[in-house]
Amino acid sequence: MNRLNLAKQDMTFDYGDRSFALRAYSDDGAWHSVIIENKTPLRNTLPPTADATKCFAAAVAFVTAAVDASKRSPVTQR
Repeated sequence: MNRLNLAKQDMTFDYGDRSFALRAYSDDGAWHSVIIENKTPLRNTLPPTADATKCFAAAVAFVTAAVDASKRSPVTQR
């Protein structure tokens, strides 16, 4: 059986009162990101990057924009 052995790096990131786990993994020379909050993966459309550092930078920018947007548009009940 073939097993995937992808290079990966992990990072935690706290923003506001929320905590996120970020993972960058290399597949076929490109780095991809996974963003998790409270065991829930967050969907993202971040493009692959050339290295893990750029991958983490893009993921952090995505998280900060998403958290800031959620603060600006509160949920209302009908």
